[in-house]
Amino acid sequence: MLHTLSRLLNWDFIKMGKGIQSRHARCAGYWEPHLRCTREFIDAHAHGGGRIAILGAGRLLDVDLGALLSRFSEIHLFDADPTVLKTWRHASGLAFRDRVVPRITDVTGSLKEWSAGLTQAVRQKRLAVYLDSLQPRKGGWEHEAFDGIISLNLSGQIPIYWRDRVVSVARTLSDEDEKALINSMARLQSAHICAVRERARAWSIMITDTEYYAYTVDRAEWDVEPALYGTTLQDINTAVSGVEKIADGRWLWHLVPQFIESDEEGIIHRVEAFAWSSNNPKP
Repeated sequence: MLHTLSRLLNWDFIKMGKGIQSRHARCAGYWEPHLRCTREFIDAHAHGGGRIAILGAGRLLDVDLGALLSRFSEIHLFDADPTVLKTWRHASGLAFRDRVVPRITDVTGSLKEWSAGLTQAVRQKRLAVYLDSLQPRKGGWEHEAFDGIISLNLSGQIPIYWRDRVVSVARTLSDEDEKALINSMARLQSAHICAVRERARAWSIMITDTEYYAYTVDRAEWDVEPALYGTTLQDINTAVSGVEKIADGRWLWHLVPQFIESDEEGIIHRVEAFAWSSNNPKP
């Protein structure tokens, strides 16, 4: 019963997770450079032992759990899609089961509460006012002490989940609603980025999309859409007290080649990676 309830409450996370799994099966060869770059960046900058959190762990496509288990005493895997549990159990194996802690939860801590007021706001024709009133909550992981934190391509997905929930309830948006929605997406995304950078006791790593490109093979120009809403790369690179950026990287992720899912276009993501070291450990 609890498993069924979890699936009902997390239907959009389940749909996204299964979509990623299916897309990877279709495009595995094109994804491999991105997945390799992600694993290598994590391998180079995750250090020191202790207790770590992996946010947006999903089906562990872009993280080498075995390698991390050789370095860290306890690994907490966070994702809102309950269907990943089978993958996590298989990947951790019996020998390491007690050191891998599954955490099925929305890492933003906000979506359930924010979603609860949508229907009433739409009925009262006060959607923009409601959206403007929303402030990000802390996710459960933010109340815990982790030596290291890894966010895996999550910051770009978080505002999309929220946008889709709003659109599914409201159906149509006025210009005022649209502006308020984008601003709420920006707050949600910025809160996640700031928390990843600032909450770890020793170090943190964030892998994030920064731009989305749509292309066709017969046209030199690409259509470009930002993946960052409120936070800019300049914001991410701005110094924060007690936190030092120690590395960054960037690469292209050929998400969907043209003619595999669509004859009309292919999709490429620009991905950027950041590693920070904390000299002001959290309690």
